[in-house]
Amino acid sequence: MNELLKIWRSSKSDFGKFSRRYNPAGEETWNVLEAYTDAELENIAKSGFNAIWVHALLHNIVRTPDFPELGADAAEHQRRLSALIERAAKYGLKVFLYMQPPRALQEDHEIFKNHPEIMGQREELQGCDHHEMVAVRAMCTSVESVRKYLYNAAAELARRLPGLGGIIMITASEYPAHCWSRRGRMLTAEGGWEFTRIECPRCKERKPWEVVNEVIHLVRDGIRSESRSLKIIAWNWSWTMYEPAPCWNVISNLPTDVIMMADFERGGKRTILGKERTMDEYSLGYAGPSEQFTESWELAANRGLQVMAKLQIGTTHELATAANLPIIGNIYRKAVNVRRMKLAGFMGTWNFGNLITANTAALNYFLGDNIPADPEQALNEFAAHYFPGADAARVATGWEKFAEAMNSYPFSIPFLYVGPSNYACILPMEPAPLTGKPVGRSWLLDERGDDLEPALSGYTAEEVIEGFTRLTALWRDGVEQLAAGLKTSSSAHAEAELDNARVCEYLFTSALHFCRVYTLRREWKDGLLPQYREIIAAELENLKKLLPLVEKDARFGYHIEAHGYQFDAPRIKTQIAALESQLAR
Repeated sequence: MNELLKIWRSSKSDFGKFSRRYNPAGEETWNVLEAYTDAELENIAKSGFNAIWVHALLHNIVRTPDFPELGADAAEHQRRLSALIERAAKYGLKVFLYMQPPRALQEDHEIFKNHPEIMGQREELQGCDHHEMVAVRAMCTSVESVRKYLYNAAAELARRLPGLGGIIMITASEYPAHCWSRRGRMLTAEGGWEFTRIECPRCKERKPWEVVNEVIHLVRDGIRSESRSLKIIAWNWSWTMYEPAPCWNVISNLPTDVIMMADFERGGKRTILGKERTMDEYSLGYAGPSEQFTESWELAANRGLQVMAKLQIGTTHELATAANLPIIGNIYRKAVNVRRMKLAGFMGTWNFGNLITANTAALNYFLGDNIPADPEQALNEFAAHYFPGADAARVATGWEKFAEAMNSYPFSIPFLYVGPSNYACILPMEPAPLTGKPVGRSWLLDERGDDLEPALSGYTAEEVIEGFTRLTALWRDGVEQLAAGLKTSSSAHAEAELDNARVCEYLFTSALHFCRVYTLRREWKDGLLPQYREIIAAELENLKKLLPLVEKDARFGYHIEAHGYQFDAPRIKTQIAALESQLAR
């Protein structure tokens, strides 16, 4: 039986930002040797993983005669990747390239001036650092020259990087790529669907799954012309844009030597705050697998395809500025199903949530042999293993309290992406009407405001407050159990994990306080001042508990996807001073 593929990623590696003009220094493939030092690779391998993934733009890392406008620095990208492949092999790690070919290019790119016939669907893409939109065009795969390029570029990749472990292909809308990549059915926050029309005159005559399968087949065939061993993984991320789950037309036409990777939690149904909600993102609060994952797995397995899981093990958008969300019971449940379903492996992180913590240790522990079928026993055994000398039962009880608490998290795409959880501890609070400036995107370093409205689609502010009230009470109970259980442990991990659990508590509490203040400020009047003062007095006490932990541990407040701090000790001190000043007035 093949070894379980366990793909991880360094927290020091930078995915790269979308910018108007190509700059090799902004590409992850250019900087891999600085990020993946020997020490970093050794740490990943010792933590139980056997592969890493790196974001790559195929049109930058290979050059073919088809479109000489692309790949000017390909030789240097390849040199650096080859050195990484050799370095990683010393630690038993394979290198995988995550890619979305053919990625759309700026509308004014030279390739479209020289080859106007390949110009496909027009999209506007928001830059990572600024809000202005940039016009990009797909290289239309309905054009023969583009299809030929994809085949040749994939063959060239396999030829130039013979030691590569494999590629991970995404074919839906992470960034604009083929003409259908950002078109089709879009799931709304309320669980319905909206349809985004396609304008490309060639591709609108085709079914979207035809285009998706065509891209996968072209890349697969190009690679197989040079390599039989390089693994090809097709990720089902958002194939539901093209047809209902389990996406029969896509899966039924995949090459049988391609591994299908499916999102483990997406499409799951949970009752949160009295209503059924759809899980359309990674979640540690939800164990999974979703019915959507299970149906996709069954369809693929019946065709003889290997299946992997896309997981997010460290933390998620549920709370990304803590080191990890210690929902160890749900990690056990995920691992049990990976083994039960005989999956080929997993990709365990996106471009954040990839610190080595108790979560990563737990997943690899629970994937081992002779793990108890009883969850309580399994958690107790891991607690005793990871925290020698601890009261394992109390530690496990704390972890299960955290899992119970997350059942009340107001999960939705708007709340995750433009909600306050990651940085509520530094958001502006004033005894005055709202300014109307939104709190900003949760995964980037936007300027912060006070308006929560964009995050509330699917929930009322009162429901969010109810959810965080329940969540924080249960989380606090879990922290008390964890603290009591770790009191007798001499483990080097004990202090860091307890500090992290407390930081999670304080951040969730800040989110609760911010939401309560928000409801007052929506219809502000001076008669609300006593309630306001009560809330900010509680937040002041909360921040004074958070501050020393942030000063002590540089992991807290840092968002790895943004590669910057959403909050830090100086900003918390500023917030403390502002609230103290308000209370003194």
